[in-house]
Amino acid sequence: MNSPRILYIDDEIDLLDLASTFFEDENLPIETCSDFQDALALIRANKYDLIISDAKMPSGSGPELFRIVRAEGLYSGRIVLVTGNIEDFGSEKSRTDFDLVIYKPIRFQELVTKVKEMLSI
Repeated sequence: MNSPRILYIDDEIDLLDLASTFFEDENLPIETCSDFQDALALIRANKYDLIISDAKMPSGSGPELFRIVRAEGLYSGRIVLVTGNIEDFGSEKSRTDFDLVIYKPIRFQELVTKVKEMLSI
């Protein structure tokens, strides 16, 4: 079986590096991206099984990115949103737009476990 394709988007490079370490330690390679437009280009060019995105980045928001790729019919896989502000996505309605909402600070081992469950690995 092929490994699932996972994309992690965050403007904080240190978090991307840390995520890569945790995921790769579990034999789950991930691609990372630190820019909204670059992430959009990657999603348009590749098929991913799961996308993890920070909610707020200088170049755009995670929810905005997901609205675009869904509207264009580019992505129908699993979505994990990472946010540092519980008030941004505290309503039940906004949470249903995502398969999982993770609040910062991120516990990466827990995130890896949840991703494995979501992808049935």
